[in-house]
Amino acid sequence: MPHACELPAELTIYTIGEFYPECVNWVTAPTDEHDDGCLRVAAGSVAEVDAAGVQLLLSLLNSLQRQHRRLTLVDPSQALMSAVKTLGACSLMRDADLKGVAL
Repeated sequence: MPHACELPAELTIYTIGEFYPECVNWVTAPTDEHDDGCLRVAAGSVAEVDAAGVQLLLSLLNSLQRQHRRLTLVDPSQALMSAVKTLGACSLMRDADLKGVAL
């Protein structure tokens, strides 16, 4: 099942409360036999991210892993990758597929 998922431009403590229900929908959406178990999330538009935003992504990754699924962040923005590195979350994000980005 193709997923049309995209992270918002602002992924901060001020916005994740509004965005969290969408993440829950992504994780709980039914899958079918054509689903490869990978949730693909466009991450290129993230311009502002803080520790709460990275924590939300780690929670999303963890929830998917419990379902034996994967997370792919497609074209993650420099702001997002910088926040992950600054917060020391690189090792935690290694289980996510970061299309074209090395941690």
